[in-house]
Amino acid sequence: MITIKDIAKAAGVTYVTVSRALNDEPGVGEQTRQKIKAIAEKMNYVPSLAAKKLVQRQPNTIGLIWPQIKGMFFYDLSFELQQEASRRGLQVILSMAKPEEALRTFNHYFVDYVIFWRQLFNPTLEFLQEKEKFRGEMLLIGGWKTDKAHSITIDRAGGFRDAVHHLAGLGHKRIAFVGMPDLDKHNGYMQGMAELKLDFSPEYVVVSDDPSFEQKLSDMMCSADKPTALIVDCHGILHEITGKLKKLNVRIPEDLSLVVYDDTQLQFFDIPLTTVGPSIPELAARSFDILTGAANREDGPRWIEEEIKSKLTPRSSTIPYTGR
Repeated sequence: MITIKDIAKAAGVTYVTVSRALNDEPGVGEQTRQKIKAIAEKMNYVPSLAAKKLVQRQPNTIGLIWPQIKGMFFYDLSFELQQEASRRGLQVILSMAKPEEALRTFNHYFVDYVIFWRQLFNPTLEFLQEKEKFRGEMLLIGGWKTDKAHSITIDRAGGFRDAVHHLAGLGHKRIAFVGMPDLDKHNGYMQGMAELKLDFSPEYVVVSDDPSFEQKLSDMMCSADKPTALIVDCHGILHEITGKLKKLNVRIPEDLSLVVYDDTQLQFFDIPLTTVGPSIPELAARSFDILTGAANREDGPRWIEEEIKSKLTPRSSTIPYTGR
């Protein structure tokens, strides 16, 4: 590959002069500039992105290391991050490769900022080695923390507690939960149920990866004390749940009020869903505030750690309990 040093040797000048000439910067005579450009063209010189960035010294690219997970939340968040980057004059490179491969590519192209999602963070030795080489600002979002990187966590437990309070405020006392146990969302649900002293039965918690999931959901909805409201911990299993409820002739919201985590609206659902979760625009905006602010900050803590609160947005899928 031809470099500016090769051109400098052929032209009999320094590589700094070549760099200035090719980037139309002052300090180079016009005759010399034209000579250098002619030699570069003759040698089929193609400037690399990395070399150009070294000359510009202006942070303008962000790399997103994104999980290979299907779902509207990740689509909506990546879209909002790209929109926010555009508003701030930044370019985005998104990679769904293995984290170490993605970061190796970002290091090669001198990317200035990197955002990665918590589900990626079971770091390999190769990732940690690439992370040590990275000279920009890094941000881990979604949960957990790591050294030499900023972090944004999400108050999922508080969100599910708020969901229970919202449903109780509509008169619901028998509120069920579908999802994974012993995680923040389930803990928030249990906290809300305990605080309000609501009716609780172990059958009101249906584990989403249980092999008997459908049968237990059916048993719960056919019992004498069936719940009047349901909180689902992710959109990923919502389609399966609603399909089963339709087979059981359970109507939403007439027979069962429904709250689902993540504030993103699915096209297949008949009515607007009441959701709980972080504001996607807020999450995107704060990500860039932290990254770009940290790059320019001269005092204060080096690594920023913030928590985004979950927001409950009532819509048509939750209605007051009518006593049926």
